[in-house]
Amino acid sequence: MAKNFQISQFEIPIGTGGAVNLPSGKKVRIRRVHLEEDPAALVHTSGVGESNYCLVDYNRSGVPLVEIVTDPDMDSPDDARQFLDQLTTILAYLKVYSAATGTLKADTNVSVYGHSRVEVKNVNGKKAVEKALVYEIARQKNLLLHEREIVRETRAFDEKTQSTKSLRTKETEEDYGFIFEPDLTAIVLSDAEIEKMKRELPELHESKAKRFVGEFGLDEYTANVIARNYSLSRVFAEVVEKGRVDPKVAAKFLSRELMAVVNRSGLELDAIELDPGEVASLLNLFVGGKITEKVAKEAIIAYLTKGTKPTVFIEKHGLAKDMGGAEIEKAVESVLGAHPGAVADIKAGKAKTMNFLVGQVMRLTKAKADARAVQSLIEKKVKGAKK
Repeated sequence: MAKNFQISQFEIPIGTGGAVNLPSGKKVRIRRVHLEEDPAALVHTSGVGESNYCLVDYNRSGVPLVEIVTDPDMDSPDDARQFLDQLTTILAYLKVYSAATGTLKADTNVSVYGHSRVEVKNVNGKKAVEKALVYEIARQKNLLLHEREIVRETRAFDEKTQSTKSLRTKETEEDYGFIFEPDLTAIVLSDAEIEKMKRELPELHESKAKRFVGEFGLDEYTANVIARNYSLSRVFAEVVEKGRVDPKVAAKFLSRELMAVVNRSGLELDAIELDPGEVASLLNLFVGGKITEKVAKEAIIAYLTKGTKPTVFIEKHGLAKDMGGAEIEKAVESVLGAHPGAVADIKAGKAKTMNFLVGQVMRLTKAKADARAVQSLIEKKVKGAKK
């Protein structure tokens, strides 16, 4: 802080004694929730370990932030990731946090086998938290393996090297020199106010998942995948309600195809502004037989990774199925005539050859034919040729 001290509600927190339940069944206790000022950010242009100088960014200095302090109930990096997933989901449902516009930082504390505790400070984002903890646990175990002391200190996580670097020897709480801020007053909520807030709480993800099972007939796993992510649940609800897409079709596509792209590309879905209308249009084209499943997958990949709207992607590349049955049949006959050996293999019972022939037809038609329909037509013609 430019004024050289930070105001915090450390002594008079807004909330105490809460808990967050993890999907694993573990409960992480919340010791307190309080407000404080965001300090200036230290910027190491070449990473913590390589920079020869440090810049100070005062843009967020003095901006209010919420600090949530847990008890030491997490035993692994996976626990920490689950906790942050659950916490940010709850905050997103309450509409007080968005990964697209908000900032999430974590101060993590790690100790192994009862040795000294080490703090890894100001780790940005959920994935970075998990990586920082994995590295720090391995580092501390390696020190013990070589009979070296684990020093109580504060470290920083360097995303470029995926490692932690020492910042300073850790002081005790007394050494920090906390001073009560006389201008702060305690915020006391009456029982009536608390009850009113409880009544006004929105439907959270756990109850929403149960509703999806009962209302739409989704299986529990799919319902949980969708409900656990606020953005995904919002898109699902609007696609089903406004886009009039079959709930099971929408749930299957969103939980499998869309989330596969998100996970494979290392994206944070909460940071992507998805248009439910575009997703609904894509699914309606697929359900209506206007595009193939392969094209639907390619369109959602382009949407998530490049920001290209599905309808624009399909139109730009001419991927909508506009071929008549006669044209598809002509393409199948052309492929069968060009590959008599493959036809003979199918007649001989070599089923794997079917994939090759279907692929050739899809290439010839530029994926404008439905793969299942093509396979059915090939089987019909090969059987007819047998007679």
